Amino acid sequence: MARPERNSERSERPDAEAGAEGADPKKAFFKRRKSCPFTGKNAPAIDWKDVRTLGRYVSERGKMMPSRITSVCQKKQRELAQAIKRSRYMALMPYIRTEMDSSSRPPRPERSYGGDRPERSERPSRNNAE
Repeated sequence: MARPERNSERSERPDAEAGAEGADPKKAFFKRRKSCPFTGKNAPAIDWKDVRTLGRYVSERGKMMPSRITSVCQKKQRELAQAIKRSRYMALMPYIRTEMDSSSRPPRPERSYGGDRPERSERPSRNNAE
């Protein structure tokens, strides 16, 4: 089968000429790579006693956030993980978050096993189904 020839006068994308000069549509959403917050000049030191700094790298549920989200370099991510673990061991930080949102789960009803619970001997047995 013969392929129809393309018209060389017509542009493939009509909006390509309307954009910036030399703008490549593939590179339109370039995102600058973040630098590590713990390296460089005037960077804070990673210390297991500094709970406020460590708390920024722990999620709401108590999980350590990955370096691809926090943009911490690999070497400092290992130090950060060790500092969080030490802080948890020394009871400065919690392992898990204990407060629950009221919107996520309703409170559980209280169970009372006072006098209303029948004893095992009062229950009818399954063998004697009369």
